[in-house]
This record gives sequence, structure tokens and C-alpha cells, in this order.
Amino acid sequence: MAFRALGSTYPNPPVGAIIVKNGIILSRGWTQRSGSFHAEVHAINQIRNKRILNGATLYSTLEPCYHKGKNPPCVDKIIKYKFSKVVISETDKNPKVNGKSIQKLRDSGVEVVKKKFSNKIKKLNYKFFNTILKKKPFITLKIASSADGRIATKDFKSKWITNYSSRIKGHQLRALNDCILVGRGTVQKDNPSLDCRIRGLEKLSPDIFILDSELNLTKNLNIFSKKDRQIYIFTSQIDQKKQIKAKNVNYIILDKKNGMLNMKSVTQKISELGYINILVEGGSELTTSLLKGNFIDKIYWFRSSKIMGNDGLDAIKDLGISKIKQMKRFKLIANHSYSNDHLSVYSRGQ
Repeated sequence: MAFRALGSTYPNPPVGAIIVKNGIILSRGWTQRSGSFHAEVHAINQIRNKRILNGATLYSTLEPCYHKGKNPPCVDKIIKYKFSKVVISETDKNPKVNGKSIQKLRDSGVEVVKKKFSNKIKKLNYKFFNTILKKKPFITLKIASSADGRIATKDFKSKWITNYSSRIKGHQLRALNDCILVGRGTVQKDNPSLDCRIRGLEKLSPDIFILDSELNLTKNLNIFSKKDRQIYIFTSQIDQKKQIKAKNVNYIILDKKNGMLNMKSVTQKISELGYINILVEGGSELTTSLLKGNFIDKIYWFRSSKIMGNDGLDAIKDLGISKIKQMKRFKLIANHSYSNDHLSVYSRGQ
């Protein structure tokens, strides 16, 4: 249930809930889109006759919320309908919650049990905790290259290096993330829409963050044609004459460091806005900058069976590594084939 919510819950964490009574599952729920119901209330709302909730057990991947946001606290609903027991995988480390709901439930006579559901749920929750407590979102890098690691020809032609099946998987990654981070060069040269074009998942197209330090982007680009997503542009300029005037386009002013926008400030700002999972679809400059700063948590590397040679642009530029021990460490966790394409999935190594 929790994983059903991935990519659609910003700024809330993806949570799953199941209601059980007398060994029978009565309903299931997961966090709905921002401003709508949380997992526990979504599960409660599936049941018309609320009287049967009396004495039921609620399982939730995270401690129910204690505070009021766009919705009332979930803990109050649980108490209202007289659940006898709540089983949670983890305490919510958000300072607004952090055990307060557990205590309130116990004070109301509801038994609360903490039991780790799985390592997958633990990792899912800790992405949220790191965003809240450390302002560190989870960053996934997507690379689509030739077999020898080239992402475009020298005149920046990159359509299409990988095949249709690989591109569909790339669209799925967009649906599973809260936002996309991309550089100005990619937006200008490729003129992408950066949306999810899988039928039925179009509404899961993520919000977009663009690095454009000199405000060189123009409003006629595809990315600005639709108004249903928020677009944030990081820049060092405050020249309003060069800014694109649209209700869904926002500007964030940052100082430069060594002639570039500071990536730590970029990721912290994204985190402060409530985004947990970032998908990076930038060119080699953005990829290299994030790898240098050790910001990448996971890599999806799609490689076609084509070879481009030195006539192509490298996926990763100079990382300044002169010794083996300085190499960036990633662990291969999965391999997949899509016709003649190959996908390798890596997680950050220790």
C-alpha cells in the first residue's frame, strides 16, 4: 500500500495502512495526493458502516499524524472510531509527531505495538526522515547512454539513443519521484517536456527544478507550455525583465560558488519545499557536479547496444580522481534487459 503512493504524496510521506478485524482484512489505504487523505483515513473511508471499526486493528507503516495540516490529525479519527489496537512499523521522527500520537492513543486506551514490517519500509521512511531532519532529499540519477557511455553526439543530438522500452521505464521513474532536477543546457538543447507519458499516469508528471544561473531560458520551450505543474528555476540573477511570467513558474535566488550554483543549497531548498524524492535527468555537467559532491543515492543507467566512440559526449566528466581509493563507490543491486538495451541499477556504497 505504501509503495502505491510513491511519487504522488508531496509534501507528505508515502504511507500504507490496513484495517483488520477477526482475522479478516476490512480495507486498505495509502497516502493520497497532497491535500487529500492520509493512509489511515483513506482506509477508514473505504468502510461505510463505521460501527464495525469498533475493536478493529489498524496496521500502518508509520506512526499516524498528530498535527493538523490540510487535514485533521489521523490519530483523532482512530480514537473516534474506537480501534482497539494500532500496529506501526516506526515512530514518525517528524518533530510535529515523534511519539505524540503513540502516547495519545495509549492515553485513550488503544494498544500500540511497534513492529518492523520490512527493510524496504524502513528505507522508505528514512527518506522522509532525512528530508525533514537533515534537509537531504533522496536523489536518483538517470543516465541514458550508448554502450560506451556517450549521451549525445558532439552537436548534442541524443534522440533516441535507447529504445522504446527503456524510455517507458524512464517515464515510470518520473511517476515514482516527486520532482525532476535538470540543467539549463538540457532544457535548451533537447527541448524536453519532462512529463510522464504512460497512459493513466499522466497526472503523476513531477514538478520541475531547473538550474539557470544567468536566466537564459525563454518561454517558448516545451517545458513551459503546460501550466499543471510547478516549475522552480534556480538562478543567481534578479533581473525581472529576463524572468518568465507565469503562475506556475517560480524563481529561487542563490549565490554562486566557484562560478556555479551551490548544489548543497540547491538540494536543501528542494527539501525545504517538502520534496522527498528527486530524479535527476541533467546532462554531464549536472551529473558530474552531483557525483563530485556525493549527492547521488541511486543510479539507473540505461545502455543501448550502440557504440558512438570519441565522437560522442561522455555521460560523466572529470571527477578529479587520481587514486583508486578516491573512486565513487556504488553497489550494483539489479540488472534488467529491454530488448537490446541494458539497465543497471546502483545504490550508494559505504
